[in-house]
Amino acid sequence: MIGTGPTREIVDWERTTEDGTTVYVIEYDEPVPEPSLRSGTLFGASSGGTVPEADRRITLPDGEQLPADEVVFDADGAVLEVRHEGSSLLRRIRRTLFPWW
Repeated sequence: MIGTGPTREIVDWERTTEDGTTVYVIEYDEPVPEPSLRSGTLFGASSGGTVPEADRRITLPDGEQLPADEVVFDADGAVLEVRHEGSSLLRRIRRTLFPWW
């Protein structure tokens, strides 16, 4: 689950839609850093081995999983805002023509 850990738990969360974009506002019991899921490399570390960056997913409080390269984060103290930007045409073309990249 995004943002949780051994000492950080979710207190409350809300899923809304703003201008056609899905937004999750998640409140934790302590300050949360802005996640850094994107890297400059093709492969990123993950439990069980490496996963192509385009295949990384995040799990939200309602169980929905979103591709990590389609979300934008904004952290403010103990509140994390997760905005699902969706897949751009360029991303879809890249995934189709160059699935390893």
